[in-house]
Amino acid sequence: MIKLTKDDCIQALYGGLLLGGGGGGSMKMGLDAVEEAFRHTDAITMLDITELNPEQTIVNVSMVGAPSAKDTCCTVDHWKTVLKNFENSSGAKIAGFTTCENGGVSTSNGWVISSLTGIPMVDAPSNGRAHPTGPMGSIGLNLCPDYMTVQAACGGKGDKYVETVAKGSMNATSHLIRQTAVAAGGLCCVLRNPVTAEYAEKKAAVGAIAQAMDIGKGYLENKDNVEGFLDFLKKNYDAQVICRGTTCDYTLCMDGGYDVGSVHVKADGDDYELTYWNEYMTMEKNGQRMGTFPDLLCTLDAATGLALSSAEIDDDMDVIMLKIPKARLILGAGMYQKGLLEEVEGILKKELVPYNEDLFR
Repeated sequence: MIKLTKDDCIQALYGGLLLGGGGGGSMKMGLDAVEEAFRHTDAITMLDITELNPEQTIVNVSMVGAPSAKDTCCTVDHWKTVLKNFENSSGAKIAGFTTCENGGVSTSNGWVISSLTGIPMVDAPSNGRAHPTGPMGSIGLNLCPDYMTVQAACGGKGDKYVETVAKGSMNATSHLIRQTAVAAGGLCCVLRNPVTAEYAEKKAAVGAIAQAMDIGKGYLENKDNVEGFLDFLKKNYDAQVICRGTTCDYTLCMDGGYDVGSVHVKADGDDYELTYWNEYMTMEKNGQRMGTFPDLLCTLDAATGLALSSAEIDDDMDVIMLKIPKARLILGAGMYQKGLLEEVEGILKKELVPYNEDLFR
């Protein structure tokens, strides 16, 4: 057990921002969550999964929506409502919370509700990097035919305020929660997928918050030294700097609660393309594949080294394109399912499965 201070949490957010791989929400929202959480506590308790009894129940905390959505509202009251509705519907006695993934805001998922209740966080995210769909963050539960989940969501304000409680299969309820995010203006707070600690230890990305803290520490120690940060990532995470160049031909559309689009980077006469479905999914140089989700594909502000999400990119930006191979990440069980990557192929019209056969063996 460790007690996370505000500085610890900020460190984790900087690492989470990079591990978002173009998604995972904005750093500003993550910092807002830190401020809110520490209005209610002096420290956030973080448990190792082995500190729980195998049969104790942990619950996943998420914010579902499109990173570019502007008219959103997720507050302490929304989290209180989600918790009340989840407990009433599931009857679960919650021993710990986990986040769905790492990201600029998603690393902080659960910190506010933990600070309000005193229920600890558990370092066993559903995935160590950000991902677009609910089933990708379901730690394999979508493949359990008898598993019935409970998902409670709340978001929005005024005529966009909405609460949803869904019970049923993983895929059906995840679709309803995604539509709740759309109705709420693009984002909603979610509690879902109660599992035993024993199950999470086998299927979740155990230790991924510690990894985010390590990367965040590396960034903060080199905050005014971009090359120093890149050297840290090369040494410790086998990071590859693909290029430094200028963005152009940026496209983004919001479709079904997701951000979908692409951006090109021109560098030394070469054309690099990144496609994204919330997160960056493919990276190509002159049409040749350089990286494929769940590889961590990143755009960094060339002046600061700070990761930029797909929703923050625009034309005429000076960026560094970076790749960290999937083998150096801590991935949850959802990243090993061929069908979930086939879904991305249908959206982006780009192949992912042939570049990830090693995951499906």
